Amino acid sequence: MMAAGLLLTLSIISLTIHPILSFCPLAASVSIPKHDDALHNDVDQLLREKLQRIASEYESHVDKLKKTLEMEIELSEKTENCLLRNTMEDRPEFLLSEKLRRKREVMKECLDANNLVVQRLLSGSIDGRKTSQTKPYKLFETIEFISSSDDDYSLLMGNGGVTDQQKKETEGYDTALQVITHTARDWAHGSSPCRDVTNAWIIRAIVDNCSGMGKIRILVPGSGLCRLAYDISTSSDIVEAGAEACVEANDSSVTMAFAARSVLDMVQKQAVSRIYPFVSDPQRNEIHSSKRFDADVFPDEEALAAYSDYYLIRGKSPDLAYTVGDFSSIYKSQSKRALYNVVATAFFIDTATNIYEYIFIMKHLLKDKSSIWVNCGPVQWHPCAMLRPTVDELRDILIASGFELITWEIAPETLAYRHPDDYGAEHARYTREEGYRSLRFVARFSQGRTDDAADDLHLRIEYVEYLNEVANGKIKV
Repeated sequence: MMAAGLLLTLSIISLTIHPILSFCPLAASVSIPKHDDALHNDVDQLLREKLQRIASEYESHVDKLKKTLEMEIELSEKTENCLLRNTMEDRPEFLLSEKLRRKREVMKECLDANNLVVQRLLSGSIDGRKTSQTKPYKLFETIEFISSSDDDYSLLMGNGGVTDQQKKETEGYDTALQVITHTARDWAHGSSPCRDVTNAWIIRAIVDNCSGMGKIRILVPGSGLCRLAYDISTSSDIVEAGAEACVEANDSSVTMAFAARSVLDMVQKQAVSRIYPFVSDPQRNEIHSSKRFDADVFPDEEALAAYSDYYLIRGKSPDLAYTVGDFSSIYKSQSKRALYNVVATAFFIDTATNIYEYIFIMKHLLKDKSSIWVNCGPVQWHPCAMLRPTVDELRDILIASGFELITWEIAPETLAYRHPDDYGAEHARYTREEGYRSLRFVARFSQGRTDDAADDLHLRIEYVEYLNEVANGKIKV
């Protein structure tokens, strides 16, 4: 049975840097069965409680780190008393226990600061502190219910990439730790070299293929904290090329959507916050103990300037929307057929359970032969993937599916995902480095629309999902 879909639309059409304009609230369309007025009134509160649980889980994470450090201090001190008794008094600065005590104070400051970031992004509090006077966000202005045969109301809360009910908000994508990681990667100043390469390549591809087209609708699946969608919507290069981008971001995580909304609210208010991206990293492969506590600031200056620059060029705010829900469930519908001039994907295609689903939904979404699918990112198939084609196999699948490949290449340079220090840096952070080389392509229809994009696509996709369930043993035949 298909999971219930949860769609939230975040419109910032009326959003500018001018303080007289307010942030537009979210609207939700919720697919559930047997709804009633009581449930309608409860949806806002249910999601608010989810966000509060995720924020509280970060506080539990902080407590665990502090307890682990206390254990290390005690163990190292007792070990040193046993083995280094004659040298301790002469050179105390060389002792691990002393270094850990100093680290304890710095770590507390960093973790407390990150906790304020989590509270700010998920609770709507301006300074991140919860008080009796704190006025919460109104999560949804309107809620529309759509019939569904699924009777699992917990699906309203999303799964964040984890299907185990007990692990949804403590592991995987839908957690406060992931909010910190994605906020730093998407919006912090120090990570700009990593995202600039990916985002700039996608924007150049849009400019090269969509110049002079006027208003163009662009879908960005897997948007996370929304930086790629934001960069496209505020791009002066796209404007100067004679196009006007109407951008729709999509992600499966309600948590990421509300964190993104809070960051965009900060952009509007020209507000910034300190963040410590590395303080919760695993304690292995570290070269310099001090680098764990490196600070950064978000949103970065480029993000703040892009907003005002766009307004000066266009005389209005960027057109950006955010839809929350499973990509396949939402975009296979007939209402989405031939709706977009561009689909832009970054770090997304390798999240597919069955890559054929994504490919045929892309065909379904694109308007005509002039429409393009732009991709930039690794092919690091996620654990949920049941088909894991190599790059050359993926190329042949796209051609067989009716796409013409205008550009197809593996990026020559290896990049860090999160921060430049994570790979190939002069002042490396770790003894083990992690980088990737992006698969970059621009694809369009090789011919006109065929019966591959027929009205029954949603039924075909549902059958493919049934095949996936059979293949992984969830359905016995």
